[in-house]
Formats: sequence, C-alpha cells, structure tokens
Amino acid sequence: MSKAKTIVASIAVATLLGQGFVGIVDAAAVKSQPTTTKTQKQTVKTLNDLKAVKITNKSTVKLSNVNILSQDDGSVLTYTLTYNNNDSKTLSLIDYWTKVKTKSGTVYSVTAVGADKDKKKVVPGSSVTVTYTTKIAKNLKYSDLNFQIIKWDFGVSGYEKVLGSINIPSSYSVATPVNTTQKLLINDYVLKSKVSAVNVLGLGDYNYVNVSLYLQNSGAKTLENPNFKYVVQTSSGTAFALTADSASSNYQILPQESKTLNLIAKIPKKVNLNNLTLVMVQNDEAVKSDMPVASLSLGTKQGQSSKTAVNKERILKVDNNSITTRIDSISRNQGFGNSELSVQFAIKNKGDKTIIVPNYGFDIQVGNKLYPLTASGLDGMSLEPDEEQIISIDGVIPVVVSVDDIDLILKTPTSSSGSEGGQTPPAASVSYPIAAYSLPEYTDMHYALGKERLVKNNDGTYGVTLDSIQKLPWGDGNILSTKITIANKGTKAAKLPDFAGAYKMDQTTLSNTVQLVNSNTTQILGVGEKTSVYVVSNVPSNLKYSQLQIQLLQKTGTDKTSNWIMFSNFGNSTEINKVPEGTYNNLNTSGKKADLQTRKTYLYKGSTNDIIYTELIMRNLENKQNNLSQLTGYFQTEDGQYYKADVNQVKTAVGPQGASIVTFSSKLPKGITVSNWNLVVGESITDNKFTESEGKPTGYVNASAMELNLDSRDIKSTLKDVQLFPYTISIPSIEGRTNSSGLEIKMKYDLKRDLTFDIGEFQHKFIFEVVDSSGARFEKEITIEKDIVVGSNQSFSYVINDPIFATLRSGAFQFSIYDSFGGEKTKIATQAAYYVNNDLFN
Repeated sequence: MSKAKTIVASIAVATLLGQGFVGIVDAAAVKSQPTTTKTQKQTVKTLNDLKAVKITNKSTVKLSNVNILSQDDGSVLTYTLTYNNNDSKTLSLIDYWTKVKTKSGTVYSVTAVGADKDKKKVVPGSSVTVTYTTKIAKNLKYSDLNFQIIKWDFGVSGYEKVLGSINIPSSYSVATPVNTTQKLLINDYVLKSKVSAVNVLGLGDYNYVNVSLYLQNSGAKTLENPNFKYVVQTSSGTAFALTADSASSNYQILPQESKTLNLIAKIPKKVNLNNLTLVMVQNDEAVKSDMPVASLSLGTKQGQSSKTAVNKERILKVDNNSITTRIDSISRNQGFGNSELSVQFAIKNKGDKTIIVPNYGFDIQVGNKLYPLTASGLDGMSLEPDEEQIISIDGVIPVVVSVDDIDLILKTPTSSSGSEGGQTPPAASVSYPIAAYSLPEYTDMHYALGKERLVKNNDGTYGVTLDSIQKLPWGDGNILSTKITIANKGTKAAKLPDFAGAYKMDQTTLSNTVQLVNSNTTQILGVGEKTSVYVVSNVPSNLKYSQLQIQLLQKTGTDKTSNWIMFSNFGNSTEINKVPEGTYNNLNTSGKKADLQTRKTYLYKGSTNDIIYTELIMRNLENKQNNLSQLTGYFQTEDGQYYKADVNQVKTAVGPQGASIVTFSSKLPKGITVSNWNLVVGESITDNKFTESEGKPTGYVNASAMELNLDSRDIKSTLKDVQLFPYTISIPSIEGRTNSSGLEIKMKYDLKRDLTFDIGEFQHKFIFEVVDSSGARFEKEITIEKDIVVGSNQSFSYVINDPIFATLRSGAFQFSIYDSFGGEKTKIATQAAYYVNNDLFN
C-alpha cells in the first residue's frame, strides 16, 4: 500500500473508532467509503463588525479606529468616530459629544485632537471623522471600555442624553493583522499602512524584532519627514521603542508613492513575545502629548525565530528595492584556541534600479556570545538590477566543533544608524541585527595540503589548492616558499585579483617582507586554465613552528587588502621533490615552461679548496622564443648541508624546443667526499616577480632536488678530439723550436663547437702545458674564441721565454691540455711532442 493510501486508511479507521465502532476494519471497505471534509473557517471580527449608534433616524456614528499607548503613569487612549450623515440637511457636530466609561463605572472626559477641533458639521451624504483622546488608567484593555455617544439635551438632567455606547468584545481584533492594509487619516494626510514582514532574532539576552512597515501616500499632499514614532507593545502593555534605520528616519513620500520603513526593537528575552503590536505615535501640539494613531498586529509568538536556513536566501529592503542575501560557502582555519573563519556572502539586486548596498556589519554568534567579522568590498558597493556580487567576511572565533553552534548575524550599519522614533540620531551610533543565517558545513583548512577549495566572487569561480610548503636554504637563513595553484572552474575567462601574501606561524604574524609571485602576469585565466601563485618570505634557519597559516589577500586600494583565501597546515614543510639522475625536472611555470636534466658533474681539486661543478641541460618547452626562468641552486650534501651555487646561464631568449647549458659551481673544503649529493634548484624571484635576465635574485621558488653522480674524467693520450663541452679541439701537428731566448710552440688545430646548445658566458679555459726532460713546467692560458677560434686547419703559436731551452737541440717534451675553471684545473689530454731545430744556427 502506498504511503498516501495508508494515511487515508488511517484517517478512516480513526473516524470509525471515534464513532464507537468495535471490530476489524476492512481496508477495502474503508477505501470505498466516501470521505467528506468540512472546513470551518474562523472569521476574525474587527471594528468594522461593530454596530453603529443612531443619532437621527438616518444618520449614524461608528467607531472606526482605537488605540492605546501604554506609559509609565497610565495610558493614552485615542479613538476615532465616523459621523455618517444620511439625512437631507446638514448635521451639526456641536450637538453631539462623546465620553469613555469603564465597566467599573469610571468616566473619562475626552478632548478632540488639534486637527479635528474645528470640525463642526457634516453635510448631507457625507461623513466626517473626529479623533478624541484622553488619559486612562494603566492596564485597561479595549474590552474594558464603553465609548458613549452623547447629545446635548437641556431637557434632561445633566443636559447629556446618551444615545448609545459601543463596546469592543474581547474576541475582536483591534490591531490590523499582518499584510492587511489600514487606512489612516492623520491631519491632512491620507495614508495606507500595513506590516509587510516581521522577523525575530534572538541574540544573547535579547530578542530583536525587525518590522517592515509599508506606507502609501493616498492623499494629494507630499508627506515629508513626518514626526511619527513607533512603539512595540506587549499584550500586557509594556512598550519598547522601535528604531528606524538610516533610510527610514528622514524621508519623503510623494502623492500615490509608497515606502517601506525598516524598524527594529530590542526586547529582553524574558519578555513574552506573544501578540506584539506596533503602535504608530504622533505628537499632538494641541494636547501637548504623544498620541497613538494606529495599531498593527505583528503576529508574533513566544520562541519565534526568523533565522535563515542553510542554503536559503534572505530578502532585505534597500530604498524600496529588494535584495537577496545568502551564504555561498564557508571555510575555517583552526589555530591555537581559535579559528580563522571566512564566509563567502552573496548579495543580489532584485529590484529595477541601481542601489548602493548599506555598509552592513557582521557578527558571528556562538551561543550567547558575539564575535565581530570584517566584510571586504562592501563599503560603497553599487549593484545594477539583477547584478550579484560576492564578498568575503572574515574574523576570529573560538574553536567550535559544530556549525550548529554558530550563526552569522547581519546588522544595520554603525556609521549611519537610524534614530529612535524618527528623531535626530544619538552621538554614539547603534547597530541592530536584522538577519541571522544558519551556517552550512564548513571546509576545514587546517590540513590543507593537496585539498582543492572553491572560491566564488564577482570575477569567476576558482579551484584553489595548496600544493607545497618548502623551506629552502637562503643566505644565512631559509626561505619559506608556498605554492598555491588556482584553476578557473567557471564557464568563461576569469580575472584574478591583484594579490598580496601573508604568513602567520602559530600565533605570530611574520614581520619580514612577504613576496607574492604570480606566474600569470596578465591576471586573466581562461576556462580550465591554471596558474601558480607563490608566497615567499625569509625566515631564520632554526625557526620551528607547529602551525603555519598562509593567506592570499586581494588588494582593494592603496595599502588596503582583504582576505581572498587562507590555508592552515600543521606539522613540517613539504619534502623537496627528488629528481633521479637521467630524468627530467619539469618547470611548469606559465609562459616559462621548461625541463632540466643533469649532464655532467665534475670535481676540480685544488691545493686549498675543491670546486664542484654541474652542467644542466635546460630545454624550452614553449612554442615560441622565450626568456626562460633564471635559476638559483644549492648543492646539498648527504647529511643535509648546503653550499650556495654560482649560476651561469643564457641571458637571451631561447627558441622553441631550444636547449641551453646552465652551470652551477661552488667552492668546497679541501678533500670533501662527494657522494649521494643533490643539486637543489629553483626559479629565481626578485621583488614579487620572476627574476629578469640581469636581475639579482631575492629568493627562489618551485625547487626540486636533482640527484648528482660525480663523473670521472679520463686523460686522453692523444690530442685528437679533446672535449671541453660544447667545444672539441684536435691538434694534428705540434712542434717546438728552440732559440737563444726560449721555446716557440707551433701547432695546427681544428676547433669545433656543438651548436645544439646555447650557452652563457663560457667560464672555462684551456691551459697548454709544456714539461721538459728536467721536469720544468711551463703553462699558457688560452681563452677560447679569442686566442683560438672555431675552424679547421687553424694555426696557433706562442713563445716560452726561458734560457733552459737555449742549449736544447733535439729530443722531446710533454704537451698537455687542461680544463681550467674557477682557478683550478684538471688534465684532460697529454702527448709527447718534439723539438724541430734543423735551422737552429742558420
């Protein structure tokens, strides 16, 4: 049986049992019986249902309005009588009067309000309203009063003839119900009023009652800055002032124009909210008193709450326009004893004209406590019709386990708060809550590595991931480098903010300058595209922390920023990626994509220091000629020590798929063992951007550890194809000629260069060494492409001026070639050569 059928059957069974039926009920029989439903509509009776009092055979008096305003020393009563003249001659109001008499016999004399004092007659076929006022005992109710209609008659005792009285039964509704229009005749104005919305928010020890009061000017005169006051009265008569917001305190309503006023009352929670009434009050100069002019029911109940549910919108009024508000998403970064809360809050203009959104305030309510939040981008926000904007609302709250314990509170602006009763605002602005929102499940960001979080704003939808947190050697300390990847998750190109970065370690904000490097220089991200953003700062090498918070801020003006996203991470930084020798280290920086591969690593041994030297092949993976990233490197020993590397690389653009040689070198203590070393290499940055070709780095990012294996260098026993990469030299012939002053070396050579690779400044040199039979050594430093040039069958000669060669006529000497780098040298080739002295004495 379906659920609906089961319910119908259950109702039928209950009906039968209620009629005294005993026994088994047949479901089919029950189903076949016709069901009749009688709906009794309860009619609420109002003043319109009261009988009029006849004052002539055809003319009547009707009670059309009545209000009670409770005060400390009693209550102010106003009531309006409508005189209807259905006779053929003018009705003189001088002949009639009214009084109020309680059921206990107390009689109150009344006074006509100032605006009605001069109403003396009612012409045939018309009606006239007259409002009367008096002070009555406190706590008297409408049903306690009889409104007497009196005619002056000098033929009766006391000259007063009671024509009739009007009593309001306790079952009648005097106050106008919510969403029901009441017509008001106030002075020379004709107004239609109604309560269009009522919201109750409980905060701390108070309930805040928010009332939307609709006023329409139905008359012919402009209503400008009326001296109305507004009061909320409980069913027991306790009164609380209603505060108007800034747009509702001073206003103008043209004929046939309408306006919605936003009114707020602060009421202790111990006060019963059942059947609250809004009383409109106006000061009457004639009677020198505040008088109630209208009573409108708010329809409230004790325990009522108008909190906006999760994933629901709340409609607010701004200058008669409607805006919708909602929580789009929320994230929390848990810290030490508190949480950094970030709320994405959406505001949409549902009206037909451009509006300036009020500079609302925001709080987070945790239990009975409030914690202030800061809204970014709200001040001065303008919204076109149907335009939506998303702002970030951020603050710090205690660590709370469940979102069920937290509400977001929206408040009136403090800088332009309205005044109580329409009077001049007090010196100290007051902010009142006007909306509360249940929080959706938030994203915990305190173990954020590798987790993508969605960020929505007016410029797009982004997937943001904290990729890595690297602690890298730098100078006498370290660099903290965080990589954040931003992907465009929307359906159109998105604009990235102008970012700034911030760090907080445990409870301490990093005071050093924080660099923010965005690999996307255009700030436009295509659909599906990604970019990397790096937050970088110098830190002491011995700095330890339990939690790191990384924040991306968007610049909103000169020296002004607001939160865009924050990540928290407990524990250590990310392990540096290891790149095995022979594999590629990919640099995926937008516009600078390249890969790195180790080529050779040598050790130059000196007398006091050694030099470690590594060549990398850097290949341009872009489809255009490009200036590749300038690199920073550190040699990392097996036990975790670091040696800063001097870097030499191409300073000019490299073609598509073109390769260049980048060299890294560093002086080491003499005799150090190089085994299981790495080269930590990253992309250099300078002052919030990637380093230009001639720039001086102030840090580096995106580092990897490239595995190094020390290469041995065999000494060639011939002078053919001797390599000093990317050069290769061959010396097919060499001879020495002696004379009285020394030795002249003459040679033929071929010098080639591998043009597959671009190189920067070539820092190697050849050293030609001659060793004679006595063991004496003579060196000549050769600058490639200066002393010797690229080409085939080239000639080169030089002279060694030393008398040791003066008497030598024949024999041989040893000729060697060295690779000289950084003041140290390594022999790479050697061969015997001969003296040629046939013409020595000619």
